[in-house]
Amino acid sequence: MPDVKLNTPAYWDDIIDGMIAVVHGERGTARRIGNGIDFQIAGKTGTAQVVGIKQDETYDAEKLAERHRDHALFVAFAPVDDPKIAVAVIVENGGGGSTTAAPVAREVMDAFLNLNRMI
Repeated sequence: MPDVKLNTPAYWDDIIDGMIAVVHGERGTARRIGNGIDFQIAGKTGTAQVVGIKQDETYDAEKLAERHRDHALFVAFAPVDDPKIAVAVIVENGGGGSTTAAPVAREVMDAFLNLNRMI
């Protein structure tokens, strides 16, 4: 499979900087998983809607059957300066990516990177 090429390669820097800000930025959606680590994670949170909500309605997970609640998504790689692991987490009907999927990814990355430090 060929590498992804951009007309302006510097865009990769912008993309990665944005992903770092998701985890380590002051207003990052997954900033809680960046606490207490000695490496940087680049990540992106997401939510996949399961059922349609009418335009004039507000999403309320408590009013939905669990199987109709949003899926939580998070993709990430770490450490940013020398990537050793990339993860993609989907938690079915888990809600928001930052509150449900990102902590799972952090646990996986911690376990993998700590194991490799011992080897």
